[in-house]
Amino acid sequence: MQPFQNGLIRKQRGMSFWGTLVVLAALVFIGTFVMKSLPAYLEFNAIRTSIKAIAKESSGELNKKEVADAFDRQATIDTIDSIKGRDLRIEGGAIVAEYQKVIPLFGNMSILLDFHATTAK
Repeated sequence: MQPFQNGLIRKQRGMSFWGTLVVLAALVFIGTFVMKSLPAYLEFNAIRTSIKAIAKESSGELNKKEVADAFDRQATIDTIDSIKGRDLRIEGGAIVAEYQKVIPLFGNMSILLDFHATTAK
């Protein structure tokens, strides 16, 4: 195709090298963020599932020691390292798990995730 068409200069279409580089850098950063934070969210889902199962299995009043022991047994099976049974709270008949997870990205950059799971409806 000729650069001139009907006396007008046709402009180049598409992204430049630098534009492509910026888009790729953004995709790498987002991909790193997702890949590093995904295990923390999967662990949170396991914690939430565990405390809901414990609440469903318990009959009557929740006992802190029984809940902690049951959670620790489940945490061993599900490889939960972020929180222990002693860190759980019982508030108004509901089991509450709150914790923070710091995930290093690169250099001095980290992600801080706050998690809150409860069996309250």
